[in-house]
Amino acid sequence: MRDFAERVFLWCLSLALLSFILATVGINLSALKYLPSIFLAGATLAAVLLIVAARGMTIGGNRFLHHAAGWTTASAITVILWSFAQKSLQTAWPALKAFRKMWNVFEPFALFGAAVFLLVAIVLLATGKLDPKVSRHGRIEKMFAVNLSAKIAAVPMAFTAIGVFVIATCWTIYHSFTNSKLLPKQEFIGLGQYERLWSTNRWIVSIENLAIFGLCSLVFSLVFGFLLAALLDQKIRFENTLRTIFLYPFALSFIVTGLVWQWLLTPEFGFQKIIRDLGFESFTFDPLFNADIVIYGVLFAALWQGTGFIMVLMLAGLRGIDHEVWKAARVDGIPTWKTYIFIVIPMMRPVFITTLVIIAAGIIKVYDLVVAQTSGGPGIASEVPAKYVYDSMFGGQNLGQGFAASTMMLLSVLVVLIPWAYLEFGGRKRG
Repeated sequence: MRDFAERVFLWCLSLALLSFILATVGINLSALKYLPSIFLAGATLAAVLLIVAARGMTIGGNRFLHHAAGWTTASAITVILWSFAQKSLQTAWPALKAFRKMWNVFEPFALFGAAVFLLVAIVLLATGKLDPKVSRHGRIEKMFAVNLSAKIAAVPMAFTAIGVFVIATCWTIYHSFTNSKLLPKQEFIGLGQYERLWSTNRWIVSIENLAIFGLCSLVFSLVFGFLLAALLDQKIRFENTLRTIFLYPFALSFIVTGLVWQWLLTPEFGFQKIIRDLGFESFTFDPLFNADIVIYGVLFAALWQGTGFIMVLMLAGLRGIDHEVWKAARVDGIPTWKTYIFIVIPMMRPVFITTLVIIAAGIIKVYDLVVAQTSGGPGIASEVPAKYVYDSMFGGQNLGQGFAASTMMLLSVLVVLIPWAYLEFGGRKRG
């Protein structure tokens, strides 16, 4: 009886959360008006059966069931308030119509709050299952009492993160399967937007540019950043001054960087003019006006701005290496370059992984540098996915196409994050 009630409680919580997310995303199905209430009622009934069956004990010998039941009750109350905004209830209860505007404004927030409360309940149950020690007397209270002010201050950010990164992401993915134009529509067209996306030459060019820009930026940023860090790690004179000079470009915005490098790479008054004034009349260097190499002109600006930051990360990793390692390598007669390759770099593995994630995230979302430097030209030669998304949504007034492109960008982010999470946490688990 208890195991059955436990399974019903968990399944009802999960299904209620899923139905809330679908309703908040904007999927208009008549069943979604009733499913959340049905699942919440089932979860509440199962929670009562569990508490009665356990006689004051909790799920799996853990007191977290009572806390989860409290959050579920809060979610049910929020759903009741949400129902006041429904036309059917307002028709049956005319007194609610006087506050129609208030209830209509409150409706999306009520759905969001109910979904968050259910998510908290599920997390509490999962925590209680994974860590039986929390069932000890006073353990839960201590968890909430330590740094209580910090936890309270983090609540608004947690709600914002869930709303922006979870619900908004689901909303975007859903509407990428619709025929939304100027405004979101519920006209479901399946994979039509993705088929159109991958048949567009502009999108293919943007993907090719992102691949070239990403690979070169990843390799050169790591190589130059590590070399600069290794040089500064030799305790040279004016180290603080040099470190500031190398890091200074990172303090500039991409717009400023793009405009500066646009001027430097313009043939009339940039590098080409300077070299020709020195007597080399046949010298030609105009990457921003050559469709075949324009992406490398953008790469120059990106490396100039970002390499200093990578250098600082690498320098912090090098300074964290024990000096005894260097002394032992010198005693054994190991050359310096071998010490770096076979000893120091493997010890800096966490720094390299973090740096790779930071570089990859910057590569995927590159936009303002391209806009400031080339505006995607000449023609579409320097297009990137982020610019394609912006132009589709706001320039072309085609939300569905922009949502499809942004969903593909999300997949590329997951391609970066999943291996990083596996390397960071999978290795620890195996250890």
